[in-house]
Parts: sequence; structure tokens; C-alpha cells
Amino acid sequence: MIGRLGDQRGVAAITVLMVTAVTALAGASVLFTATAELDIGARDRRAEDAFAAAEAGLDQASAYLFGHPSALSDIVPDPTTGQRARCLNNPLAGDTADIPCEVRITSPSNGVLVRPLDGGKPYVLYDVLSQAREGRAATRALAARFRMDPKDVPYGLFINGNVDLNGGPQLLRISMLVNGVVTSRDKIVTDWNGNGQFDDPDLGWPFHKDRIQANPGPNVTCSDAAFPGEQLGCTAVYSNFQIYRKNQVKASDEIHSCDPPCFPNDRDAHQAVVINGAPQPVVSLPDTDVLEAMEGMKQLADDQQNYFNFKDGSNRNHIIQPSDIGAPGKDFAKDAVFYIDADAGDQIKWRPSLIPDSAASDIRYINPAGDKVGSQSGIIVVRGGQLDIEAGTDWSGALFAPENKVRLLGTNTCTCTIYAKSFEKVGGNATVQLVPEWFGRLPAGFYSVTRQSFAECEPYQESANCPVP
Repeated sequence: MIGRLGDQRGVAAITVLMVTAVTALAGASVLFTATAELDIGARDRRAEDAFAAAEAGLDQASAYLFGHPSALSDIVPDPTTGQRARCLNNPLAGDTADIPCEVRITSPSNGVLVRPLDGGKPYVLYDVLSQAREGRAATRALAARFRMDPKDVPYGLFINGNVDLNGGPQLLRISMLVNGVVTSRDKIVTDWNGNGQFDDPDLGWPFHKDRIQANPGPNVTCSDAAFPGEQLGCTAVYSNFQIYRKNQVKASDEIHSCDPPCFPNDRDAHQAVVINGAPQPVVSLPDTDVLEAMEGMKQLADDQQNYFNFKDGSNRNHIIQPSDIGAPGKDFAKDAVFYIDADAGDQIKWRPSLIPDSAASDIRYINPAGDKVGSQSGIIVVRGGQLDIEAGTDWSGALFAPENKVRLLGTNTCTCTIYAKSFEKVGGNATVQLVPEWFGRLPAGFYSVTRQSFAECEPYQESANCPVP
């Protein structure tokens, strides 16, 4: 009996060992499975984080394009491919040695406006590749194409009131659209090519041609060598009211009384299209659209720390010297925006100059080569008050004073477009002009940004914008 019990104790020991082994194996299996699931979960989270960072890079590119429509204007082309590319640093993507360009912006037209020969408005396309990595292996690359289309902002002188001219203003390759009376038309010089003829092109024509209707219609026989094959309107003054050669005292001063016509390209109330016995406006100026566009400009100015609020009820002169905006020490944006809220009686007397790529410019930025040169473009928006561009000031970009007046004082050069309640030229020989280079340095906020396509760069989803494996 005792011997049999001893034999049973041996069997029990073996059973205990077997149960312990099975339990250990089961525990190890559970531990392995749990660890594997944790690793998979961590990899999934890293992949999701990388995707989110890459998506944020596309949003970053979209915001950059809004603030810099000519995003590649200061980029030197690659000597081999001729392609221009701009890299942005994505703050949400960790620095990785094998991803030297986290957000890469290129363009099928190298950032140059595409000017459709079918009469459509110029646009530009940009391709963006955004890459991000989380951990050692979780990498995501997203590609998108963005289309930039012009907003309803001026590509000429848009004056929603009267125009009074003095001195010797030059209007070169730019037209004036006026919802008011124009006086002293004789003082305007439009002969850009110097041949004494009225055959000077209006470079902003593709953007505002649909805003003009007259009988006879506008002269559209002009051209510019910078835009071969494109038919442009000729530089002119278009007004919904009268245009006077000298003043508005005598009817004989109206330009329509000249024989032959004094200014054959101009159109005023006497050349209005009549529909059902009712004269139609010669020009239609944007109003709500311009105000909406300026809201975006205000945000850009605030982001650039170029927003000023002078609304205090004092109605006084505010002289803006270069030092008042931080020049010359401040590093401005590539495309600068200045936004000023003012009282209706305020006069903003602006003296800083912006001359693209020039070291003589007051407003300068650090270009990709590391040099501090004139910003590519600049916008001045004055809400409520009057904007005076002081004598000796040069500007490139755009001027806005939708509730008040823009005045050019003395001799200065404005390579710019203008939107104002009224316009005056006081003394001196000022030049308001457009040049082909202006369209390669478009002001901030002038174009809307739309994402046209999107691709996640994976083996199963091909895209021309994805990196070659």
C-alpha cells in the first residue's frame, strides 16, 4: 500500500510540471501577442502622426501660396533641369537627414502666369510634395496640385469717384476705370512706346476687359512683346461720367467735342451702350469683392506685424517714415502687406519705398541667396483715411483706400494698381505703370488658392508629383 502511494506521488510531480509548462507557454503566448499588438498599435499611431504632419504641410503650402502668389519669383532655376523649387520647413515634421525638403513647391510653368489665348483670365498651377516621418520607419508622402485664380481686385487704376489731375502724370501700360468725373485729361501721358500714337498696350486688360462696355467698343488692337500672340486692349481712360480735357466749366472741354478725337481710345458717358432706351455703365467696378479680399490682406499684415490702428477720433496727419515701420533693421516678408485703420479725416503720408531686389529699398527681405534686398511686392491698405504717396517715394505692388482718396504728391513712381474712392495727382511728374515683371511678382492676397488634386504616394497609387522610388 505504501509503495503504491509513492508511485502516485511521482505521477503527481510530473503532472504539476506539465501544468506549469503549459501555463508558462500560455503566458508567454499572451505576452508575445500583447507586445506585438502594442508594437502594431505604436506603428499605426506613428503612421497616423506622419500622415497628419504631411497633411499639415499641404495646408502650410496653401497658406504660403496665398501670401506669395508668385511663390518662385526669387528662386534661381536648377542649372540642369531649369526647374524652380521652393522648400518650406514643416514645424510638425521632425528633421530627417534623408528628407531635406519637407514641403516642396514646384510649378509646371515655373511659377509664371498661364495666359490663355482663348480669352480666359491668367492663372498659375503649383505642385506640392509634403513628406513627414515619425520614428524610424513611419514615413508618409502626400502630393497635391493647387490652382491660383485672380480675385476681383484692380489690375489698373479703379477709382470709384472723381479724378483730378495736376502736374504731368504718366499712365504707362495701365488703364483707368472711373465711376466719376475726370478732369485735366490733357495732362495724362500714355505714350509708353514713344511713337506719338495711341497704340500702347494695357497689360491688365485680360483681368478687367469684362468690366468695360462701350459704343464703339474698346480698341483691342494693341500688343506687347512680353506676351506674344496675345491681343490686348489699348491704354485708355474709361468713365461712367464725363471726361474733360482741362476743366468742367465749359462743355467744349469734353473730350468727345474734339474733331478728330483727342483721345481715340477713351470712352465716357457719351459712348455708353443703350439697352431699351437706358444707357448702361461704361465700367463696373468691384466693391464687395474688393472688401472681402482686403480682409485676407489684413490677416497677412497682422501676421507680418505690419498692422496699424490710428482710429482715435483725432483726424490728423500721420507721417510714416521708414523707421516707423521698422526699416531698415526689420526683415520684411518677400511680399509685404501694410494695413492701416484710420479715421475719415486722417491723412496717411507714406514715405518708405519698396523697390524689388534693390538694396536701396526701405522695405527689404532676406532672399534665398541670403542677401537683404527689396521685397518682391508690397500692398498698402488704408481703411477710412486718405493715402498720400509722398514725393520721392517709389512703390511696387498695390494701393487701396476704398473709403477715401489716393494722392500722388510731387515726383514718384508707382509700379502698381490702385483702388480708391477718388484720385488726385498733385504737382511733379509722377508715373503710374504696369510692367511685365509686375506679373511675375504678384502682390499677396491677389489670387485665390484651390486644391485640384491629391495623392498619397504609395506603390499602388501613382502620381506625377510623387518622388521616384
